[in-house]
Amino acid sequence: MSRPPSALAPATGACSRRTLLRWLPGLLPFAHAPSLAFAAAAFDQGLLWRIERPGIAASHLFGTVHLDDARVLELPPAVHAALDEARVFLPELRADAESGRRFEAATQLPPGQSLRALSGEAAYPLIAAVLAKRYGIAPAATDRLKPWAAYLALEQPTRRQGEILDGKLQRLAVQRGLPVVPLESLDEQIASLEAVPLRSQLVLLEASARRHDEQLAAIDQLLDLYLAEDLAGLWQLQRSVLVGQTLALRAAHDDLIEHLLLRRNARMVERLLAPLRQGGAFAAIGALHLHGEQGLPARLARLGWSVERRPA
Repeated sequence: MSRPPSALAPATGACSRRTLLRWLPGLLPFAHAPSLAFAAAAFDQGLLWRIERPGIAASHLFGTVHLDDARVLELPPAVHAALDEARVFLPELRADAESGRRFEAATQLPPGQSLRALSGEAAYPLIAAVLAKRYGIAPAATDRLKPWAAYLALEQPTRRQGEILDGKLQRLAVQRGLPVVPLESLDEQIASLEAVPLRSQLVLLEASARRHDEQLAAIDQLLDLYLAEDLAGLWQLQRSVLVGQTLALRAAHDDLIEHLLLRRNARMVERLLAPLRQGGAFAAIGALHLHGEQGLPARLARLGWSVERRPA
């Protein structure tokens, strides 16, 4: 996605070492989803959801944004209350130094390959220049990056310096003595990134470099929509980058959403079922994983769970 899946979807971090894709567009062609009348409107708003069945302690889903903005980090009382009720914390991915090192290693091309050769002489100089100017990544290091890793680097805000929301939630959970059980493994997240067709990775990478100023300018709008709990608005903001763009970019974006959002949504729902049946789960996932009829709340509702938006 171009603005920015990473901020709304996974959480560990490529070259910035702070985020692992998000969706990046966490990041989401619901046009490919079946039409369910109840879901279209019911799951357009809301970050905190209460999940219940009779006789089972309530669980909660909370949508995050993978940023360190002070407004985001000021968690509402309802989120603290849900954490207080929880018996287990379920992030997308466990945030720790070892995961960061392993993810960093996965961003590197095999010996004998280079990003310059893959992206071409027309696109590579711009990609390298933006990464050097905005993120301090030396051209020699850029040339070793896989296309998806360079794309993720470009999707990160340049001003991030502190703890992101996902990290704060995990820290609060650990302080409460909650076990941390990630919904995905690092290998699974890497495999999702690798599954995006190479051609689509290259199209997205070049577009992100060419429109980088526009992407950075959209961060404040993204934050406003997130704080308003406007999932539909976040989705529209993400899709707005495609207006007037080429069929190749649209197809590449759809590939990204298919592998980084929709398929991961299906996997996360499967992983959630056992903790939900035990009750008292608190899951923290990128906000776009909650949106629409293919989001987690709608999928759980179709499986017979009571799903209720809780004002945050």
